[in-house]
Amino acid sequence: MITLDLSLENLYRQYYRCRRNKRNTINALRFEADQERNLIRLREQLLKRTYRPGRSVCFFTTRPKLREIFAADFRDRVVHHLLVDYLERIWEPVFIHDSYACRPGKGVHRGVARLQQFLRQATANGTRRAWYLQLDIRNYFMSMDREILFRLLAARLRDETALWLTRVLVFHDCTSNYLMRGRPDLLAQIPAQKTLFGAGPGKGMPIGNLNSQFFANVYLNALDQFVKHELRCRHYLRYCDDFVLLADSPEQLGDWRGRIEIYLRETLSLELNPRQRLAPAANGVDFLGYIVRRDYLLVRRRVVGHLRERLRDFEQRLVTAVEGGLRYAFDRPVLDELAAVLASYLGHFKVAAAWRLWAALRRRFGFLAQYFAFDPADLRIVRTYPVPAGFLRAREQYAWFRRRYPADVLFFQVGGFCEFYAGEDREVASELGLHPMGRNRRGAAFGFPCTRTDEFLRRLRDRQRPVMLIGETPVDYARIRVRSPVARYAWSGSSAG
Repeated sequence: MITLDLSLENLYRQYYRCRRNKRNTINALRFEADQERNLIRLREQLLKRTYRPGRSVCFFTTRPKLREIFAADFRDRVVHHLLVDYLERIWEPVFIHDSYACRPGKGVHRGVARLQQFLRQATANGTRRAWYLQLDIRNYFMSMDREILFRLLAARLRDETALWLTRVLVFHDCTSNYLMRGRPDLLAQIPAQKTLFGAGPGKGMPIGNLNSQFFANVYLNALDQFVKHELRCRHYLRYCDDFVLLADSPEQLGDWRGRIEIYLRETLSLELNPRQRLAPAANGVDFLGYIVRRDYLLVRRRVVGHLRERLRDFEQRLVTAVEGGLRYAFDRPVLDELAAVLASYLGHFKVAAAWRLWAALRRRFGFLAQYFAFDPADLRIVRTYPVPAGFLRAREQYAWFRRRYPADVLFFQVGGFCEFYAGEDREVASELGLHPMGRNRRGAAFGFPCTRTDEFLRRLRDRQRPVMLIGETPVDYARIRVRSPVARYAWSGSSAG
């Protein structure tokens, strides 16, 4: 019999797994500040069965659509990891192969690849006609019946502690103890049937918790078994509550749809979304952000639209029109966010026929080239603005920026001055009317007080010379100042703009 491991060693293991992506959140930092005592106290509560979930945080996301999220306290997330790790060992052998959401070794790309394989099999590599039926559950997370869910889970649990903890988490009502964050007015914009506040008694699971994702798979595992063993559908796969069936006739799929609808209503107290797609497989299947065809993938238009919207937002935050040209800001938190967004979308694009799409986006959003280099071979971005590690001296850092921005005038800050080191800077110094600095321990040939930056920017604008402002960071623990870009000015008539 598989038992729930409540050892301190296992709790530490689940704690480290839990904090992997949450370490910088306030709740995680509070927990980490006294982690040993917190874990010992949590273990005692679990052993004595006095544990109760704490306060959740309720907030709203607007992409890809408006949704209500309930995020559990960090302490409760550790417990979710503990229980799900235990339940996975019991349920993974039970789940069908073709369920792809929130499972080890599965995911979006595996699900899409499997659907492509099904399309090839069902159409005999395009030599015969096949049809697909795509369905989803109406308001799935808000419609899950907790009594049914607990009954499904309890049927395979033999450990009494695991059974107790499962009951605690399944029947916990997040709406009884929560903290509202963000914009509370957004709640009024969500239909009542799509929020836990509007779910009926004993209905609904919160979106945003690991255990909810796992429970969702257990709940619809009953449907998976029905489709595979009762309907005997060979080509069926599911991702959360979105599922696809393939057959050689629309009549067969229509019959299956009717039987699925009855099964869901009578067994799981669920309803199909009236919206369905029944079409020839040759049309391609709009699934998980792709248009899936037998031999290639296209990125869904809505995904591209969302990326365009995000890039327009970043462009407004980073690029400012100034007299005679544009100012490109190097705001590190914003650039870190932009890099994460691009990496996410390019990971999605990578498996599709998206090279031309990405090239078109780069042309439209030319500001990206100010911050990133692009590898077209594998749709990857490389940040070009940070100084590589190992450049400790000011002159070394200056030389790196000079190589990186060969056409720009560098305003390189050292204390209260901007200094020039390279021989080719003599021409710029002459244009600005600067005199040699004389003796300088860093070897700077010319310089000027930072207070004159705006004056010299105007002079270089008139001469159409692009300018990169390099700022100075405070001294770090090794007593080293590192410089990084602050802004780049590209004038409208400049060939480097």
